Amino acid sequence: MDIDTFDRALLSLVQMDNRLPNRVIAKRVNLSETAVRRRLDRLRASGLIKGDVALLDRDALGQTLIVSVVFADDTPANHIGFRTRMMAQACVTQCYSIAGEVDFIIHVHAANLRDFEAWAEQHLLGDPGIRRYETSVVFTTHKFSTAIPIPELI
Repeated sequence: MDIDTFDRALLSLVQMDNRLPNRVIAKRVNLSETAVRRRLDRLRASGLIKGDVALLDRDALGQTLIVSVVFADDTPANHIGFRTRMMAQACVTQCYSIAGEVDFIIHVHAANLRDFEAWAEQHLLGDPGIRRYETSVVFTTHKFSTAIPIPELI
């Protein structure tokens, strides 16, 4: 999708606060309210803006764990099956297939470590395609951002 300087400015603003009224955005980017609404509608319809959400305090709502997963056999079937199962798990908030020694990194959010342990026994230990997994417990979230830097037009 082609985006211009105005679109980039809009994307930067709504990433920081998607509750800004169009009139405020319009003043900041030097467009009319109608143009802002039309552009934001187009960016949403194109899928570039995937959603408008509230970000919750992860630390206040349970325990975040970062899990690296290594398959016994690195096959397309294992990758597809694992990815499909993780995408269906509400407690898996992020799932990445990566290059290197590890096949996947997943972020799991559980009420507590006991709940995570039960989940991991069922969904990780119970998966014969997984050779091993390692879990890192997040003590405190010092920075969490969903904002993506918007590169300047060349």
